[in-house]
Amino acid sequence: MNEAITIVRRRRRRIILPIIVGIALFIFQLSGQYSAGLAYGLLFVSVVLLIAGMAALILLVFTHVGDAKSLSATMRWLFTVAGWAYVIGVFDLSGHFIAQALIGQVELQWIFFGPAALVSIVLFDIGMYQVIYSKNQPTWERYRQHIRREDAEPAAMRDAFITDVAFHTNLMSVSGLRWLRHTLMFWGFVLLFAVEVAAVFVREGIPAFGWTDIWEILDHPVRLAFDFAFEFFGFMVLTGCLLAFIWRIKASNTDESKYADTPSAVFLFLVVLSGFLLEGGRLAMDGLPAGSGLSFVGWIFASMAPGESGFLASAYTPLWYLHVFGSLGFIVYVPAHRLAHSCATPVGRMMNSQKKILARKREHSLRGLMSGTRGPMK
Repeated sequence: MNEAITIVRRRRRRIILPIIVGIALFIFQLSGQYSAGLAYGLLFVSVVLLIAGMAALILLVFTHVGDAKSLSATMRWLFTVAGWAYVIGVFDLSGHFIAQALIGQVELQWIFFGPAALVSIVLFDIGMYQVIYSKNQPTWERYRQHIRREDAEPAAMRDAFITDVAFHTNLMSVSGLRWLRHTLMFWGFVLLFAVEVAAVFVREGIPAFGWTDIWEILDHPVRLAFDFAFEFFGFMVLTGCLLAFIWRIKASNTDESKYADTPSAVFLFLVVLSGFLLEGGRLAMDGLPAGSGLSFVGWIFASMAPGESGFLASAYTPLWYLHVFGSLGFIVYVPAHRLAHSCATPVGRMMNSQKKILARKREHSLRGLMSGTRGPMK
C-alpha cells in the first residue's frame, strides 16, 4: 500500500514540477525583459528528443537490435521529456508573445496561438491514446503475456509498413482513384506539417537567438524554398480533397460510399484553401515580390486582388484566424472521426503480418475455449 502511494506521489511530482516551471517562465516573460531564445531552444530539444524516441521505437518494432525492455523504457523517457520540454517552451513563448503584443511589437493574434496550439495537441494526444490504446487495452492485456520479441518477424513488419502505410499498395489494387486521393491527402498533410515545424525554427527561432532574420528577406533562397514547399504540399492536399469529392459523387448509391469521409475532406479542403488565400493576401500586401511565383497558388489569388487595398490584403487578419484556428481544430478533429483509422488501421495490418504471434494468440484462444476460460495458458 505504501509503495503504491509513493508511486502516485512520484507521478504527481512529474506532472506538477514541469507545470510550475512553465508558469514561472510565463510570468518572467510577461515583464518583457527576456528573449524567446530559451523557448525555442526547448522546442528544438523537444523535436530532437521526439526523433530519438521514434528511433528507439523503430529499433524496437522493426528490428531485433537491443534489449526490448531497455528500448521500451528509453522510448517512454524520451517521449515524456520531449512532451514536457514542449509544454514548458509553449508556456515561455506564450508569456513572451503577450509581452511583445502589449508593447506593439507583434500582432495581437499571437497571444492566442501558443495556448491554442498546446490545447489542440494535448486533445489530439488524448484522442489518439483512447482510439489506439484504451479501446484495445482489454485485448492487449489478454494476450500481452504471449507476445515475445523473439517471435517477432521484423522483415514482415517492415514490408507491411512499406506496403500498407507508406505506399498503400493494397488500396491501389482496390481502386486507383481512392489510392491517389488518399496518398495525396495523407502525404501532403504529413509533409506540410513537417515543413511547418521546420519553418517555425527558421522564422521565429533564428531571430530569437540574435541571428539574421532571413524570413524577412523575401527573395532569400531559404525563404523561397519554404514558400514552394508549403505551396506544393498544400496543393497535394487540395488536389486529394477534390479527388475525394469526385470519388464521392462517383460512388454515390453504391456499397463503396461507406468508405467516403466527406466531412473530413471538406474540413481539410477549407483549411488548405484558407491557407492559400492567406498567402495570396501576404503577396498582395508585399506587392508580388521577386520569386513570389514559387507560391504559385497564392500568386494566382494575389494577382486577382493585388495591392494593399485589395480584398485579400484587407481580409488578411480574419483569414489568419480562420486558417490557424481551423488548422488547430482539424488536429483535434482527427481522432474524433474516421480519420483516426488512418493511424489505427495500418497498425492493425502491421500486427497481422506477425504470423508467429498470431499463431500463439489463436492457440491461447482455443485453449481458453476448451478449458472454459480465457486465462493464461498452463
